Amino acid sequence: MKVASVYLSVVLIWSTTPLFIRLSVDSLDFVQASALRMWISLALCFVMMRVLSIPFRLTREAFYRYFVGAMAVSGAMLCVYWSAQTLPSGLIAVVWGLSPLVVSLYCLVLIPQTRLSVKQVLCMLLAVFGLYTIFAQGVSVGAHLVAALLVLLLGVNFHSVSSVLLQRLHIFKPENAMHPLEQTTGALLLSAPVYGVMWLAFSGPLPETISHTSIMAILYLATLGSVAGFIGYYYLLNNMTASSVALITIITPVLALLLGAYVADEALHARTWIGASFILVALVIYHHQAIVSVIKRLRLGRQLQQAANKS
Repeated sequence: MKVASVYLSVVLIWSTTPLFIRLSVDSLDFVQASALRMWISLALCFVMMRVLSIPFRLTREAFYRYFVGAMAVSGAMLCVYWSAQTLPSGLIAVVWGLSPLVVSLYCLVLIPQTRLSVKQVLCMLLAVFGLYTIFAQGVSVGAHLVAALLVLLLGVNFHSVSSVLLQRLHIFKPENAMHPLEQTTGALLLSAPVYGVMWLAFSGPLPETISHTSIMAILYLATLGSVAGFIGYYYLLNNMTASSVALITIITPVLALLLGAYVADEALHARTWIGASFILVALVIYHHQAIVSVIKRLRLGRQLQQAANKS
């Protein structure tokens, strides 16, 4: 029951994160909104490490792990926040759902003996066609939409490279495994000055009036989106198969699209829905075996429960 509750929590957090990122730039620019979120998250992580008595290593190996994590915390997140000024939150979630496919491509290069099946390649081509459908719409709507999509894809690549490099470390140096909270804290620590430099270079003073929407969105993202989301994600990886956890990327884009359309009144054109459908179908086929495995586990659990009730 605990694993199921955490799984549901991570799904809800990841589904709402794109919407709250978009809400956080209501009265702030993308640098200010992202920087405040990460700095608050860093402070919370240090407090939690102190309370839980988790050591914070300062070795060369540890700093490399922090740097790899920072590629996602700073590089990927800055791309997402910049894109959120233009793109609907649902579309951000759909494009971000491509990350498992992009991870597979980087695994081919960075992790030996990685292979892709014909089915996986076809899924990637279908997802690319879905992206093309959305991009074609962007050309007709405006160049700013195309630029935002390209920057968002760059963020997906930052996140994917970071994930694969961390996986590579886990495979080849398992003896140096790191607590998820320590990994998150280190990545946030190295990212903190990056956000400071970005603020000085591209932003300015905070506005005299910050909307309640921005404040609440930043607090939500700092506490749940960053800290709780990462802890829950790593908890699931320790208690479930990676393929089962990856199914979250199928569920979250659907919920994010619905939240964006019905909660934030985000207008989504027909070609967006069509392109998103191609991407989601590609993800479902890509994770077909994991879906079948989860269904079998649920059926087995139900049968065991019924047998226990009869006895």
